[in-house]
Amino acid sequence: MIKGILAATILSSLMAGPVIAAVTGPVSTNSDALYPADQLMTGDDRWGCELLLCLANPNGWKSVSECHPPVEKYIDCSTKRHNPCSMPGCPQSGEGNYAQRNDGRYDPCMLLGEGYEEAPRGYLLQGVLSSSEFSRSGGRYYAKKRSKYNYDGEYESCDSDGHCTTVHSKACVKPADYQGVAYERYSCKDSDGYSRTCYRQVRVYSAISWQNAQPPRAIDVYIEGKLYNRVHY
Repeated sequence: MIKGILAATILSSLMAGPVIAAVTGPVSTNSDALYPADQLMTGDDRWGCELLLCLANPNGWKSVSECHPPVEKYIDCSTKRHNPCSMPGCPQSGEGNYAQRNDGRYDPCMLLGEGYEEAPRGYLLQGVLSSSEFSRSGGRYYAKKRSKYNYDGEYESCDSDGHCTTVHSKACVKPADYQGVAYERYSCKDSDGYSRTCYRQVRVYSAISWQNAQPPRAIDVYIEGKLYNRVHY
């Protein structure tokens, strides 16, 4: 099953040498069929290669029944409080093809598709400046709806008393979607403590993709030295 799913996608660039010959034949439910009989892998080497194959599956490792034992084995041992295991390597994977642990809650924007990048930190607003969502006066655009602050990941915010909280958010954008700057009205206080109306700049994009926070455990899969996939667990 693993062979049938991966051979047509990324396996040709992922596995080189003896192992590739074993994944071009008919699909087999016997995991030994992944390797030539005279070069059958065992132990952590075999486990590492099975992990790499399964985690690189674009349909997800859970979609392949043979992937459950090696991946669940790693999840169980890597989450132990005492003496957690490390990610086993695959000696036949070739240079630049590997998996490694990552504790980030947010995925890199590049995984969303071509052209996406991390949005700049600050206030962001989705819209089109020429639309009715904005007014114009004195050569400036003014927003009629509220913006959202992009922390570009996790950020620890502390008040004057030293009390700290962790806030987080992450937005992905395409540079081609950038509209320009608008001004947003908000309530602030002057030096005497009286409330008044202030304005702040917000960056406007015609499309913004806000990411959802994921569990803080993940595995990054690299193919030919480039991040190919991130699997949260």
